Amino acid sequence: MAKSKKSNLPTSINLGFDLKKTDNKLEADWLTIDEQQTQDLLYAKKEIAYQNREKEDRAAELVVANKELAFQTHEKENRAAELIIADKELAFQNREKRNRAAELLIANKELAFQNTEKERKAAELVIANAELVFQNTEKENRAAELLIANRELAFQNTEKERKAAELIIANAELVFQNTEKENRAAELLIAIKELAFQNTEKESRAAELIVANKELAYQNDEKEKRAAELIIANRELAFQNDEKEKRAVELATSNEELIRAKSEIVELNVGLEQKVAERTSDLEVANQELESFSYSVSHDLRAPLRAINGFGQILLEDFAHALNTEGQSVLEEIITNSKRMGLLIDNLLEFSHLGKQSVSVADVDMKDMITAVVAEQQLQQIDRTVTVHIKDLLNIKGDRNMLKQVFINLVSNAFKYSNKVEAPVIEIGSFQENIHATYYVKDNGAGFDMRYYDKLFGVFQRLHSNTEFEGTGVGLAIIHRIISRHHGKVWAEGKVNGGACFYVSLPINN
Repeated sequence: MAKSKKSNLPTSINLGFDLKKTDNKLEADWLTIDEQQTQDLLYAKKEIAYQNREKEDRAAELVVANKELAFQTHEKENRAAELIIADKELAFQNREKRNRAAELLIANKELAFQNTEKERKAAELVIANAELVFQNTEKENRAAELLIANRELAFQNTEKERKAAELIIANAELVFQNTEKENRAAELLIAIKELAFQNTEKESRAAELIVANKELAYQNDEKEKRAAELIIANRELAFQNDEKEKRAVELATSNEELIRAKSEIVELNVGLEQKVAERTSDLEVANQELESFSYSVSHDLRAPLRAINGFGQILLEDFAHALNTEGQSVLEEIITNSKRMGLLIDNLLEFSHLGKQSVSVADVDMKDMITAVVAEQQLQQIDRTVTVHIKDLLNIKGDRNMLKQVFINLVSNAFKYSNKVEAPVIEIGSFQENIHATYYVKDNGAGFDMRYYDKLFGVFQRLHSNTEFEGTGVGLAIIHRIISRHHGKVWAEGKVNGGACFYVSLPINN
């Protein structure tokens, strides 16, 4: 219809410039043009009315589909509430969403002119709904598989704890046996020293006996006394010989026990090393399976999320007028929660990637890195006035990218949890303890309850609700994993409405 109207314009212009012709012919031509335009206008109005009815029917169908989709999504969230999710394809999802929305917007505009396109789009909608039902079924299957995997992991952890207890008992026995062995060796050394002393005494006595015998030939008066001394010396010598024999028997017995203990220790060490190798291998396989499963689940959840986001955005942009206020609010809640779920999936992927990423150790200028992190946060929140004090910072060796992610999370948390304070102040500094450098990030924001400290560094564990502060509960878990891989430790102190201080301790020469 639009093309027919455009084709009439040149005719009317040519007629307008044909004023040199007779007035009667000009009037007749203008009447013909007006009648044709009137007919075209009536036909266009009918076409528009028909298309409006079609759009209303489609909107009604989409409202029904949206209600079914909201119910299915609610069921899905109840069943997959504990599903672990994580953070990095949000940009890709947004581009897909915009492309999808643009395609569907163009399709809706073409629907006004092409009935065949409307039928094709309706067919695509039916196919998409069928795919959504199939994807929801797949998600339920994935959730069931995840529950089974969690149970298996719990069982494996129980087995590992039991084996660790057995290993501790074996180590205690080994320590006891080593102590006994050392005691026996000490007794053996004492016996050897006594035997050497007795031999020396025996030689001394023999020398004295020889001297006494020589003097006996010349000294008759001394003969009886020396003879008595000789008898006493002989008795002592016989007693010492008996003692030596007893010590020799004890020494031989101790040697046999020592040899037997060494053999037992060697066997125990071999068995212990074999058990440790088996347990380590089992643990590595379990970790690889868990990471593979998390990665697969995260990727499988993206397709239905894109569908939910796309169709929800279409409803909100093109059919908002057909929904009441409550319907629009529910639709916005669906879109918000689907975006949050996508963010959780990306965070889960990032958390699982940390276990496979290698640590590249190099010199890190902590002052330069943290200053850049603070500047980025201030640019992102340019409408806020936050006082940040950066003190002298020690330099260390570590993976610059991983450590930068640690302080991005810590500084962004300090900015976020102090946004309800009139004069927010953040302090960043460091101090040295032996061979470790300890860094701290302190704020005067909302703080936290120390009674729930054990949940602080867990995955998806949050001490504040989403209505108070947005977040996914993965940032501190990522910090804990990165610091552990650098052989350091992380802890925190806080008070409700009294601010919080997070500490990170790292070896200076990692």
